[in-house]
Amino acid sequence: MKSTKKKKKLLILGGSSLLAYLWIKQVNKIYNIYITKHKTLINYRGLKTIGIDIFSKNSLRQLLETYDIDIVLNCIGYTNIEACEKNPVEAFKLNSYLPSIIANACNSTNTKLIHISTDHLFDSKNVLYSEDDEVNLLNVYAKSKYEGELEVLTNCQSALICRTNFFGYGPPHKKSFSEWIEESARNNKKIVLFKDVYINPVSGKNLAFYAHKLLKNNFSGIFNISSNKKISKFEFGKILCHKLNIPSSSIIPGSIDDREDLVNRPKSMALSNAKLTKAIGNENLDIEIQIMSILKK
Repeated sequence: MKSTKKKKKLLILGGSSLLAYLWIKQVNKIYNIYITKHKTLINYRGLKTIGIDIFSKNSLRQLLETYDIDIVLNCIGYTNIEACEKNPVEAFKLNSYLPSIIANACNSTNTKLIHISTDHLFDSKNVLYSEDDEVNLLNVYAKSKYEGELEVLTNCQSALICRTNFFGYGPPHKKSFSEWIEESARNNKKIVLFKDVYINPVSGKNLAFYAHKLLKNNFSGIFNISSNKKISKFEFGKILCHKLNIPSSSIIPGSIDDREDLVNRPKSMALSNAKLTKAIGNENLDIEIQIMSILKK
């Protein structure tokens, strides 16, 4: 006998983003999904697309009530670090002011909120940063994203804020970091990956799984969603190619110190997942398992 349990409704803000694409692939069978319109035309799996003035508190509140939305996922963000530095007003508008509007609307309609933050909030110490560590904000992007966190917590205390770094196979209009590495390696195209910039990312599909698991168990506040091991971007590229069984000889180690054209940014963005692990149980958060997860169709 088929279950007659009604699917919950998930509204994704920033529906044309890489993360939205990965998120939808993971939870499409579980939720009725709605996405907001964007200048990039999208049509993921025939999902309902909604036009809205996202900066209008009343319009967003009305949308949540009209469609009886259960969960909002905020994927909207100004993520280009160099662009943020050149356009700080736009950066704070999208990364700080907009989250306050979204959080306020969710709070007033009793709608659950998942807000995607960043792993760029610290400095270059040789540690895994916890949710309670003091931030060290090196650029406009980091400052605007952190202020966005504060706005979300102020306006919607029940919100779940995910600090994270993710990867996976994106849509045609939005190639990911991992796809760029794979494509370059397959074509024997020389690329330089930093040996002195450290991350511990998860796959986009697992990010969605972990976040919804936290939400289902009524967790709120800030959670790091990250893999276990701190690795350099160069190491990540090598592991990815190994798992794909393709040559990695075209991947060259380099130093971010040689890139004087880049805005100042942290060398270590590795996040402790101790709080996450305690909350959701013994999920396998090894980086190799995360990479293998994107290879499963």
